[in-house]
Amino acid sequence: MIIQSDGTTEGTIGGGCVETEVTAQALKLLKEGEKGVHVNSYSLVEEESDGIGMNCGGKIDVAIEIIEPTPKLVIIGSGHLAQALSRIAKMLDFDIVVLDPMAKKESFPEATQVIAEFVDKGLPKIHVDKSTYIVILTRHKDDVPALRSSLKTSAAYIGIIASRRRAALVFNQALKKGVTEKDLERVYSPVGLDIGADTPEEIAVSILGEIIKIRRLGREHEASSKRLRFSAIKAVGK
Repeated sequence: MIIQSDGTTEGTIGGGCVETEVTAQALKLLKEGEKGVHVNSYSLVEEESDGIGMNCGGKIDVAIEIIEPTPKLVIIGSGHLAQALSRIAKMLDFDIVVLDPMAKKESFPEATQVIAEFVDKGLPKIHVDKSTYIVILTRHKDDVPALRSSLKTSAAYIGIIASRRRAALVFNQALKKGVTEKDLERVYSPVGLDIGADTPEEIAVSILGEIIKIRRLGREHEASSKRLRFSAIKAVGK
């Protein structure tokens, strides 16, 4: 039986109370962000006997496997770093979308989509969900529009490449455009793990390392360091 995150199902494991219990457990696992295979035992007896409301007796073991959606990487920008990021992300089985007015398909052969438009028109054409990771690598004049558009989505990750001073300037401009400080707490900048990266390929590795960390360990794991990072950027801006 396939159980979607919205509770809809396809197929059956026999119906009745067992199916209801399994569906509820599967939705709980999805909501909690669990991964892998989970095996549960259900007693097919009445509730008074610690069962699930059935009287046929015995028990049943049910394996629930969490199938993860393919992660999507949206790269806003088309320079050398964007190209390196696209190449390495493909090795990690990301679905890659490149968005930039100057983007050319031949520069991103591994990308599923290359959208040669400005972000305000191009981003709404991309399906962005909680399995989507956005990296902003734009020319400075496009940083604020890209950030504002990205923050309107439900992306799991929004990173922008910038020095602390540049990030503070972008954040201050975004605040004047109606973005809130709470919105900006979602943003990772300086982007990537601090591994002393220098070349485009090394910086791409650091960015994808941060994305993998969030994907596998969750945003909660990053919450405290993210707030400190945002506070430091605000302090520099002052």
